[in-house]
Amino acid sequence: MAPTEVPRGATLTCPRCHGKIIKGCGNTVEITLALGLTGLILFPAATLLPLMDLEVLGQVSSASIGTSIIKLLELGHYTMALTVLAVAFLFPLLNLVLVLGASLGLFLGRPTVWTGRCLRYHRHLSEWAMTDVYLIGILVTVIKMGHMAEIRFNTGFFCFIGLVLTTLACQVCLDHHLFWERLDPDRAPDPGRIPARTGLAAGLCRCHDCGKIVPLDQTLRPCPRCGARVHPRKSRSLERTWALVVTALILTLPANLLPIMEVEYFGWPDRSTIMDGIIYFFQEGSYGIGAIILTASILVPLFKITGLILILLSIHFHRTRWLRHKAIMFRFIEFIGRWSMLDIFVISLLCALVRFGFLSTINPAPAALYFT
Repeated sequence: MAPTEVPRGATLTCPRCHGKIIKGCGNTVEITLALGLTGLILFPAATLLPLMDLEVLGQVSSASIGTSIIKLLELGHYTMALTVLAVAFLFPLLNLVLVLGASLGLFLGRPTVWTGRCLRYHRHLSEWAMTDVYLIGILVTVIKMGHMAEIRFNTGFFCFIGLVLTTLACQVCLDHHLFWERLDPDRAPDPGRIPARTGLAAGLCRCHDCGKIVPLDQTLRPCPRCGARVHPRKSRSLERTWALVVTALILTLPANLLPIMEVEYFGWPDRSTIMDGIIYFFQEGSYGIGAIILTASILVPLFKITGLILILLSIHFHRTRWLRHKAIMFRFIEFIGRWSMLDIFVISLLCALVRFGFLSTINPAPAALYFT
């Protein structure tokens, strides 16, 4: 069956690794356009208005995503501030703009070269837009401070929930295959007519951004559909992956052993590590939140590092056993990777919320930089 014949609700998967190739979603251009426009309308209120008020002994403090970033900059934690600015503000905003640009061009029936570029850039940025992770960080903050202060939710909080739901719905409804097909109605070569076992052996190469199949002699040239440089493999990808994994492994030690947050009560500082925070939630009976932080902050990073090392070693020593399982593990690592930012979001929000002077103040500790 040709890829364009996948019916609505069905999924075309690779018989070798069980990876999803195409999911039939039907015509979702209008839905994606509406969701993208709704997200842009909600975005200013969701990110700039105060999310909640915190009241302790008559003193009231409030925070938004914007004020939490500014507070980190004032405290001199520039790496954390720029990271939160990118993944919680800039990238979500750019994603909505790119979705709106791509769907609007197709809806009006006048796609341009920028329509394809919007869709291409959205694919790269979607993993880095982490409003859903930030929402979990807000809930963790509420549970952590619930017994210490009175919490009142503001308009920004409800707008932020709407923004997260709209963004998730937009990602689910956006049918990349349909959008690219509208931009390029030419069918790709039918795999059933190619006698070779792989595309490279058949003299074909697949664009890593839009999926267009082009002859191998056109590699290292711009893709005729999205403009990305077509190449069979990323240059020196194994060496770069090894370097990043080893760096992550080195940073894991100070990130987990050093204090990540400093709380001052009446002028007396009290520093805590990631594990101290997890133990605190379990002792308070918040087992669900404790399990979420344990998973996102400790288990997920360790699983990512261990899984990538296993995959790299399998490639280096040419191990061909359990290849399908390793492919599934790699896709799972891609899926869970973004949730490690949960602790950083919680700290950034607490730093802006808990500013009661001599009474109580929360600041990032050295491990926050290594964890970021």
